[in-house]
Amino acid sequence: MKRSPIYLSVALLLGAVFNMPAQASGPYDAPSVMFAQMMIPHHQQAVLISRLELKQGSNPAVKKLATRIIAEQSPEIAQMKKWIPSNAMTGMVAAMQGMVSSSGLAELKAAHGKKFDALYLADMTSHHRGAIAMATPLMKSMNAEVATLAKNIVAGQSAEIKEMHRIMVTGK
Repeated sequence: MKRSPIYLSVALLLGAVFNMPAQASGPYDAPSVMFAQMMIPHHQQAVLISRLELKQGSNPAVKKLATRIIAEQSPEIAQMKKWIPSNAMTGMVAAMQGMVSSSGLAELKAAHGKKFDALYLADMTSHHRGAIAMATPLMKSMNAEVATLAKNIVAGQSAEIKEMHRIMVTGK
């Protein structure tokens, strides 16, 4: 079941409710700002669980993937933070597809070795699908920077999902 239109609608509604400026920060419109406000914590969680993989996982292929996720998503977080104007509400997180629940995070923190690797791959696959659902509508943004980032998220994370499935099947 695809829920991305619902999440974008919620994002647009929240922007309207909180009187987010239409031109939030130069060329960044309200949907772009709301996307950043949602995608930043989404990416932060991916970085967090990828760092856990480096400490607690055992599969070299999964560790390599986790290192790449950290390297890709950390600069994207910094880029999106520039889109959010100082007068915009922060800390506002709507339900986001693919986020690992607090009980899921607790399970990850308690796992080690192959068990951690399996949980990480399953959680990150779902996490990436959520990011793709959120980024897809912005691939057609009038702002070239926003459209490019959205396209990069969709392409990169789609490829990583295929890689994660390969690792789940072959172990490498």
